[in-house]
Amino acid sequence: MKKIIITTICILILGSIIYSSSNSHKNPTGNKDESTKKQEVTIAMVTFPGYGPLFLAKDKGFFTDVDVNLETIESLGDIRAAVNSGNADAYIATYDMYQSIKGQKPSGIGFLVVDESHGGDGIVVSKNINSIKDFKGKKVGAEPGFPPYLILQYMLNKEGMTLKDIDFKDLPTTDAGIAFVANKLDAAAIFEPSLSASSKARSDSKILVTSSDPEIKGLVQDILFANETFIKEHPEALTKVVEGYFKALEYIKTNPEDAYTIMAKHFNVSPAEMKDFTSGISWISKEENTSIFNKNSNVNVYKTFTLVGDLLEKNEETDVRVNSYEKLTDSILKNTK
Repeated sequence: MKKIIITTICILILGSIIYSSSNSHKNPTGNKDESTKKQEVTIAMVTFPGYGPLFLAKDKGFFTDVDVNLETIESLGDIRAAVNSGNADAYIATYDMYQSIKGQKPSGIGFLVVDESHGGDGIVVSKNINSIKDFKGKKVGAEPGFPPYLILQYMLNKEGMTLKDIDFKDLPTTDAGIAFVANKLDAAAIFEPSLSASSKARSDSKILVTSSDPEIKGLVQDILFANETFIKEHPEALTKVVEGYFKALEYIKTNPEDAYTIMAKHFNVSPAEMKDFTSGISWISKEENTSIFNKNSNVNVYKTFTLVGDLLEKNEETDVRVNSYEKLTDSILKNTK
């Protein structure tokens, strides 16, 4: 009897140990311990092939120790709402997209320059226009909120002019191109492929300026902005996002065929079309980002941010100004490996 009792006790003890061991990494609900769960980061953006490296990084598993969700939202207003509500932790926007807001301060802290336009945006004009000075009183079409519209404002400002000095037509890019070809506009600030197509379709025309011109350098850049609360509470997660992005850029260099094939599928284009698209933009490396976020660089995010804010204010595109040093930070970049 004693042997039976002792045997039974041993079995119960052994069973208890096994059960305890099997549940030591589980919480009461039976899921994995919260401490082992990866931090989620949701990034909102419009559909734009320039963001391809982020999709490549996700597909190739370059975002280590972080769970990145890439959400496509076509309306900037909806993107802002998602970030303000916490449904998105970060979003991508240009300097003007970020600051073109009225009645409230723009949301987010910028910590990474993703890409820069190099010829993908510009202004096509009729042959009788030889400089921006000739724009005075002319019919010029552009789509607010897009890079060519910013370039137009920038070029006008250099000549001491604003949108009020021209006969401005608020038109979608495609419509602006069509109107220019039909001789209904004297100039159109549009992006590729409409820019080149419009110039070729109208015989008495030429491209006056593009984002590849030295004077435009640094003006049209996409920046990754994080929700203010998220960047304070989860800087390490954003560091992992940046590291994954840079790994993707390296992969594009070493394995271009596979990289362009992966990125192309996310934008419903062929790998060749995806590669051709990048002729008008450049992806910004870690070294370039470090320089751009250096306050002493000739071209840096803080100067450009303020410059764009000035342009928007002059053209009544914003009524709220924010300090570039409060809305941009190099803290995440400094911690990347």
